[in-house]
Amino acid sequence: MFATQRRRFTRAQQAPEWSEAVVREALDGGIWLMQDGRSARQAVSCLITPQPGDVVLLVRTAEGRYHVLHVLDREEREEVVMAVPGAQRLSIRQPDVDVTAEKTISMRAADTVDITAARGPLSLNARNVFTSAAESLVQTASHYVGQVEHFLVTARQLLRIDSEQALITARQDAKIDAERVSLG
Repeated sequence: MFATQRRRFTRAQQAPEWSEAVVREALDGGIWLMQDGRSARQAVSCLITPQPGDVVLLVRTAEGRYHVLHVLDREEREEVVMAVPGAQRLSIRQPDVDVTAEKTISMRAADTVDITAARGPLSLNARNVFTSAAESLVQTASHYVGQVEHFLVTARQLLRIDSEQALITARQDAKIDAERVSLG
């Protein structure tokens, strides 16, 4: 009875090398060229997209590849782009998310924008609200309540109001002005 002895063969692991660099330009395929000639891919965890002139933290892996881990400093900070390299979708999952801007928030999509409050109210509060649709505007509700000081509707061709019962009440005047008025 001989005891078998297992030998473990491991490669000598090389520790990652950390260094600073300055981005010179963006190359094709998500590669960034540094001023010292090195090229690096943006790490998935580096959400701030580098731009020329940025001071970045690089890591050289055991395989000899460079990755931009962080954008450390930027002279011009007017605009920062957040993007996950290579990802087609970005999801933020938290019980509560708060987005605050001192001036403007813009949401744009080439195709579809969905805003859903599945179990609670959706509140829009603004000094002015403007909506426009190139083709159709459809609203569906069990109850629709509106309170306004002035309500103006202009229909270029047809205005139709259809209901089981309709009440029109005016405190002073009710006026219908047309070439022809049909009742009943």
